[in-house]
Amino acid sequence: MITWFLFGAMCLGVVFFLAACWKLNRLHTQTKAAFDQLQNHLKNRAEFVHILSLTAGALPQLDPQVLSKLQTLRQTAAHTPVLSQRAEQEQQIAQLFASIFQAAQNNPQLTQNETFVKLKNNILKANQKVQRSTRKYNQSARDFNLVSSIIPLNLIAAIFELSPYAYFEPQTEPEQPAPTAETAPAEPAQPVAESAEAAAQPVQR
Repeated sequence: MITWFLFGAMCLGVVFFLAACWKLNRLHTQTKAAFDQLQNHLKNRAEFVHILSLTAGALPQLDPQVLSKLQTLRQTAAHTPVLSQRAEQEQQIAQLFASIFQAAQNNPQLTQNETFVKLKNNILKANQKVQRSTRKYNQSARDFNLVSSIIPLNLIAAIFELSPYAYFEPQTEPEQPAPTAETAPAEPAQPVAESAEAAAQPVQR
C-alpha cells in the first residue's frame, strides 16, 4: 500500500514538473517572439528617420535641427542595451515625429506635398505598430515574470536559467513625498529680547 502511494506521489510530481516546464517554456517562447516583433517594428520605424532626412533636401520647410536630433537618437537607440533607456529614446523619437507633423499643419506647402503626406502616413502606421508590439511584449513579460516568481516554479526557472524579462518602458523618477508637519523645516524662533522690546514700546495714538 505504501509502495503504491509513493509511486503515485512520484507520478504526480513528474506530471507537475513537466506541466510547469511546459508552461514556463511557452511563456518564455511567447515573450521572446513578442520582443523580436517589437525589435522589427522599431527597426522599420527607424528607417523612416533616414528616409525623412533624405527628403529634407526637397522639403526645405522641415526643421534641420529636429532632423539632426532624430538621426542622433536613431543611431543611439540602435546601440543602447538597457531597455528602459532604449524605451525613453524611442519615446523621444515618436515625440519628434509628432512635433514635425504638428508644425507641418501650418505649412500649406507640406500639407499639399504628396511625398510628405505619404511619408507621414507611413510613419503614423509605424508608430501604431510600435505601440501595439510594446504593449504585447510588456504584457508577455509580466505574465512570465509573475509565473516564474511563484514557488516552486522559480526553482524550475533557475534550473533552466530563465531570468525575468525587463520591461520596455521609460524609467520614471520616484516621486518626492509632499512635506508634512514633521518633515517641513521649522521657522526660526523670534529672539526673546526683540519680543520683549517690541512689547515694551508704547502704542502711538
